[in-house]
Amino acid sequence: MTPPDVGSVLALDLPTAFKEQVAEEGTTFLARGLLDRDDLVFPLGTDSKVLSTVFEMFTRPLIFKIAVRHGYVVEEASQTVYPDFTLSRPGQQHGKIAIDVKTTYRRPKIGFTLGSYTSFLRNGTKNILHPYSDYVSHWVIGFVYDRVSLTSKESVALKERASVVTPYLNVAWFVQEKFKISGVDPGSGNTANIGSIITGPTTSRVRRLTEYTPQSKSIWLGSLLGDDQ
Repeated sequence: MTPPDVGSVLALDLPTAFKEQVAEEGTTFLARGLLDRDDLVFPLGTDSKVLSTVFEMFTRPLIFKIAVRHGYVVEEASQTVYPDFTLSRPGQQHGKIAIDVKTTYRRPKIGFTLGSYTSFLRNGTKNILHPYSDYVSHWVIGFVYDRVSLTSKESVALKERASVVTPYLNVAWFVQEKFKISGVDPGSGNTANIGSIITGPTTSRVRRLTEYTPQSKSIWLGSLLGDDQ
């Protein structure tokens, strides 16, 4: 399997495109709850898996609009298959763009899990929507937020939605190529996940994730270059 060219010039400037689309839509990435068919608003709660889904829901229409604007089509994968979104040119097998949405809450040391290093990085067709060699770039859209301790517990009528407390605040986000933010340690103690570089809780430190400082041996970069791990 031939790895993608790390230094290749990309046809889509995803960080700029995402920033412009967020500004155009006026997206705040803040939600109060889920609306059912009877116009009742159900609070989200603080479960991190639920909130991760919320950020994916915010991101999804932005990605589709970016794709249409730049001449790509979008494919979505199931929960256990990488990546969340695949962008490709109609009729072209290669040159695909992988986009994963990652979220976490603020704490003294902030990091992300960036996917398994035992699946498609070692077997180019395992748990990935298309063969790994078809992709030219791999991106992370990351979100960091503050958890809110006092949250709403009961559903309310739609007209009373302002009373529902959003269970997270102070959202910061970044868009970065995955190999540029991969660290040297696993992302979780009991699974084979790539861990990101570690940064602090402030927005200025989260911006470190957009600034590429090569690690001594990045797991993801090493895979792209064909190094043994």
